Amino acid sequence: MEITVVGSGTVVPSLKRRQSCVVVRAGGETLAFDLGSGAVRGMLSAGIDPFAVDHIFFTHFHPDHTVDVVPLLFAINYGAREERTLPLHVSGPEPFVGFWGSVMEVWGAWMSGDYPTIVSELPKECHSPIDLAGCRLSWTPAEHRSESIAYRLDTDTGAFVYTGDTEYSESVVELARGADTLLIECSFPDDAPVPGHLTPSGVARIATESGVGRVVVTHLYPAVDTPSLPSDVGRGYDGEVLVAEDGMKFSV
Repeated sequence: MEITVVGSGTVVPSLKRRQSCVVVRAGGETLAFDLGSGAVRGMLSAGIDPFAVDHIFFTHFHPDHTVDVVPLLFAINYGAREERTLPLHVSGPEPFVGFWGSVMEVWGAWMSGDYPTIVSELPKECHSPIDLAGCRLSWTPAEHRSESIAYRLDTDTGAFVYTGDTEYSESVVELARGADTLLIECSFPDDAPVPGHLTPSGVARIATESGVGRVVVTHLYPAVDTPSLPSDVGRGYDGEVLVAEDGMKFSV
């Protein structure tokens, strides 16, 4: 799997960090997880063709994780050099069908284009992982909003986990068990925690308990985005700690 952090920021406007988005190339397909503001241009900046996205998966419905689905659909319809014929799979946690219906109601059903758009709602608990090209997708509840979920991708050579927004969660620990890389939110410093989000010590706790090999912290608010962040996490976790940057690429 080839993973690109397209957006590592938050709702706070920043020239350095776009809102949440990560793109994974696996088995010849392009999977996008979350589409916060700036995701479409961020893909271009990172050398990713936004028209080539095969699957979109949302962790929850906050605007900083979803709003760029509208410009992406609009661009596919009117900005592509060739008309799209391949299906676009769009998935999210229940009640995703209601969320998607609201998007279509506001912008018009024509937004989904003439190509097949396959919309699926993921139950809160993953009872049956989904086999995709070259990988297997599973998920689990996360502690943020009522619908929030985190995702895991497994291949023959390793596993990657993306938490979306969450605070400490035993279900996320279990999802990340033994993964090679954990892309995990780290929104606020330990001395100023906010419910529904993680601090460096919370990241360290999840990483240590799950036994992941590498941590990449993302969704960084300005207060936690300091040079000491890797060592702050490292006080409770002895694996590799990386700080996400827009355009960062790594392999699993």
